[in-house]
Amino acid sequence: MLVWCLLALPAAAHAETKQTVTAPQRELAILAFHRPPYYTFVNGKAGGFLIDAVRRALDAARIPYHVAEMPPKRILVLFEQDADAYACSPGWYRTREREEFARFSAPIYRNLPPVAVLRADMAHRANEGKGLSALLAAELRLVLRGGFSYGSAIDEALARSRAPIYRSTADNATLLEMLASGRYDMTLMEQEEAAELLRLSPRLQRALVLVPLAQPGGQTGQASQTRHLMCGRGVDETLMRHIDDAIASVLPDMPGGMPGDTPGGATAP
Repeated sequence: MLVWCLLALPAAAHAETKQTVTAPQRELAILAFHRPPYYTFVNGKAGGFLIDAVRRALDAARIPYHVAEMPPKRILVLFEQDADAYACSPGWYRTREREEFARFSAPIYRNLPPVAVLRADMAHRANEGKGLSALLAAELRLVLRGGFSYGSAIDEALARSRAPIYRSTADNATLLEMLASGRYDMTLMEQEEAAELLRLSPRLQRALVLVPLAQPGGQTGQASQTRHLMCGRGVDETLMRHIDDAIASVLPDMPGGMPGDTPGGATAP
């Protein structure tokens, strides 16, 4: 009996130890898709300056995470249909429709003013002001990426316009190829992305031009939009506040321009 008791003691102690071990914290899924320069997936490695910004914030907050590639429409469907989605996606605009099913962090980046991308042989058809309303009235074949927001001001202008607008499931790089081939005449795009895609392709540089959008009154550039970390409802409000604190701590210079720009220097006039 004494031997049995002695043998049983380590097992009991071991069982008690197992009960007191803290379970590992669940990893937050960071979902993104290939869209240079914001997000890149090359040879299985995730990059892009918005993914890098989110990594800095989550590392500072000591929140475990992993980055995974997922198409944008699937990200939206996940957040809409799964009320317990423990995932976030960087770089999304905060809209009323999306707030119905997702939570949004503090801003992680402020865009440069958006631009219109036109075929070079069609640029002469744009009026002097180069405003969006003038471009929509120029009888240009406009193609946009389906399911994307271009910011509230542009979205509202597009909704009011009677100009035919084609929506495509293709990514923005493919939309530029469609313009260069003559299938369409114009698209709208973030300045950072359009400049990067043209930089990577001398052929597109020759075929296309970037046209700054003019505000009413003649000023160039629309009001710049902020991008956020969009999260599923499985990310509770306490964790969102923790993320916001980390963003304020490590990304104070992000809203305002591309990494390396003077903070605040790239905002619209």
